[in-house]
Amino acid sequence: MNALPDLEQLKQRWQAQAAPGPDVAALRERVAADTSAHQRTLVFVGLATLLVVVLTLLYAWRSARAAAWVSFVFTTGFAAVVWVIALWLSRGTWRPRDESTAAYLDVSIQRCKSVIVAAPVGILLYLAGLAGALIWKQRLLGVDWGQLLEAPAMIFAGWIGAPLYSLCMVWNAQRQRRRLAVLVDLKRQLSES
Repeated sequence: MNALPDLEQLKQRWQAQAAPGPDVAALRERVAADTSAHQRTLVFVGLATLLVVVLTLLYAWRSARAAAWVSFVFTTGFAAVVWVIALWLSRGTWRPRDESTAAYLDVSIQRCKSVIVAAPVGILLYLAGLAGALIWKQRLLGVDWGQLLEAPAMIFAGWIGAPLYSLCMVWNAQRQRRRLAVLVDLKRQLSES
């Protein structure tokens, strides 16, 4: 008469079911999307770096002042240092070593770790570049500190840009820490299976 199955039987069947496995397809899609985003970012930043170096070169070429050439050398050198550090921090994050799920997890974990380490390094490099530009203008070009600190470029890049950049880097690192915890847990689950 009772049309509903026994609740105890339903409970036993529910508990006997295996837990759903990780969504490997979603993981592969995420890694592919991250790879594309990383490549687009590298192209954009590479072009921006090239533009700054070329503009500094053009300024030095047109200027009769030796300080303009020193500026070009320091700008190019700083850009090279930033690129070397960025490439070093992103080692092991380009692509999975093979098509296995473990390889996709490993590259995702390495990307998270890279972003987490890159956040404070990026902030320090931003501040170093800003300080270097200020010191350069003050010492070699003789610009007064008051003028430097109140200049529109300093207001944009220093007073607004530095805190905003720092907050974005810290927020992104926190986001990556949460993602890293999920990925490490997923890797643990896969190794136990």
